[in-house]
Amino acid sequence: MRLSFTLFDCAESALSLDFGPHYSKSLSLAILDASGQLAKAGLPGLKESIPALSSLTVLYDPLQLPKERLITEIEAICGAAQAAAISSRTWELPVVYGGEAGPDLGEVAARAGISEDQIVALHAAQTYHVYMLGFAPGFAYLGDLPQALRLPRRAAPRARIPAGSVAIASDMTAIYPLESPGGWHLIGFTPVVLWDMARRDQPLLEPGDQVRFKPVSKEEAEFLRHRAADGWVPAPLEAA
Repeated sequence: MRLSFTLFDCAESALSLDFGPHYSKSLSLAILDASGQLAKAGLPGLKESIPALSSLTVLYDPLQLPKERLITEIEAICGAAQAAAISSRTWELPVVYGGEAGPDLGEVAARAGISEDQIVALHAAQTYHVYMLGFAPGFAYLGDLPQALRLPRRAAPRARIPAGSVAIASDMTAIYPLESPGGWHLIGFTPVVLWDMARRDQPLLEPGDQVRFKPVSKEEAEFLRHRAADGWVPAPLEAA
């Protein structure tokens, strides 16, 4: 697919490509393909490209890479970007749903007009695409949420959400990687550590990855939480 975009200067050393107001998995894959092709181009002075829902920000050193040359390269790459499967990882993350771990599960079920068990089954049946990282280090926006689970953000955000909280809002689901404020609906908890600067310099989930959720008991989650404290993280299921 040819990626049409509007180009903006973010700063003297950054360009932002805006691909429009709408996002989709196919657009995300094309943006990720364009980002990967830029990285492979070997342009001197190209620092990083950062994908988002429907945009791509490119950081560069204008002393090494003139903006005009960068734009020419971007236009060529975006003209040939592919909305195809990219090299990615598939993760299966354990989740204990409801109770103290997911205090909003009952409200979500009531608003959806189905049982809590059905909410869990719907949430865990989907394979989610990592669209982007944002809001906080390691915070992955996962889509697309089943239609029955789509709710607007909470009217009153919480001042404190525990790390590992599994949440939903609009057409996305996410895991809070760090303790932070937040306005999403909390339906569960995963013991998997998504962001730990002391052990690794990259978040566990990256754009383009696929995520599945596996319901586990409170006892299983507690056991895995202790393992995670010692550095355990699940291995990806497969490489696409």
